[in-house]
Amino acid sequence: MLVHDGHASSRRFFTSANAGSYDRVAKYATFGQDLQWKRYAVEALGNHDPVLELACGTGVLSSMLTFSGKDVIGLDFTFEYLRESMLRLEIPLAQGTAEILPYRDDCFGAVVSSYLAKYVEIDRLVEECWRVVRPGGVAVFHDFVYPSSLMMSRLWTAYFRLLRLCGTFSPSWRVVFQELDSVIKESRWEKQLQTSLRKKGFGAVSCKYYSLGTSAIVSAEKP
Repeated sequence: MLVHDGHASSRRFFTSANAGSYDRVAKYATFGQDLQWKRYAVEALGNHDPVLELACGTGVLSSMLTFSGKDVIGLDFTFEYLRESMLRLEIPLAQGTAEILPYRDDCFGAVVSSYLAKYVEIDRLVEECWRVVRPGGVAVFHDFVYPSSLMMSRLWTAYFRLLRLCGTFSPSWRVVFQELDSVIKESRWEKQLQTSLRKKGFGAVSCKYYSLGTSAIVSAEKP
């Protein structure tokens, strides 16, 4: 198992103590935008099938994918989150890292993830996506980004101050609310990912920003 700073952050952030409350926190902390971002990710997948969801967590995106008629396999780093996913729907699940996928070559029509990219080594992620996605398939990645506009960056800073205050009353989310801001600020995942995808040979690489530049979706196609 690979171990690096991204893995260390995800281990601290996603635990047995907060797995049961994750869906509520994701909904309210993003002002309901979490589900909309995931809808955009589903749209970006088009008709490609079957789909491997990386960092499937509690199964929110997997549920949306299965509802749209796709065959889905989920993989996540944290067992407690996989257990929550098992309670939500019946799909094949595996525990592991997106940088070493336990699947054969060219077996998926698409790979998708939400909130994964800032925690992984981008080049390893792209290598594995290239390996498991069949020719003509797509890869779609969603995550937070630190806003570039001065107004939004100030609002961002003020909001995370509020989240850190909320964390004092929620022990299971305290570390997340204290450290997530820094993790996002230090990550340039969408830039690095586009570069890595093109270098590997993916085509039609694109990046779309949402919610005033606080979220992005990067997509690409394997020729």
